[in-house]
Amino acid sequence: MHLFPYPAKIWLNGRERAKRQATQAEIGFTELSNGFATTDDPTVLQAICDRLGPGVINVFVQRWLSRLPLPFTDTDRDAGYWWETSMWQVELSRTSVFDAPRHARGFFEALIADKLDLGHPHNV
Repeated sequence: MHLFPYPAKIWLNGRERAKRQATQAEIGFTELSNGFATTDDPTVLQAICDRLGPGVINVFVQRWLSRLPLPFTDTDRDAGYWWETSMWQVELSRTSVFDAPRHARGFFEALIADKLDLGHPHNV
């Protein structure tokens, strides 16, 4: 027996989306596995990244839902039964690129020093 709601998971990788749009816009960039190391046009690249918002995500989700076999009929949808888009997992990151190993060591040493007492009862 299956109970409603039938969950649907759709994955969207914002970094890959931005890379594809930058390529389509013919913006030169040096790729990192999780972002950009350099770009010919930081302003336009930032604008591409800024466009990824709730409306764009919902259009992406609805486009995939229109291609999948769904348990809802047109009558169900007309009666208001449909999926609502929600975020189950959102990851945010800031990519830092270090031009020398000593800079990376300094960054991580400072980060660790700031977090040594994290989780201690008096800091929770």
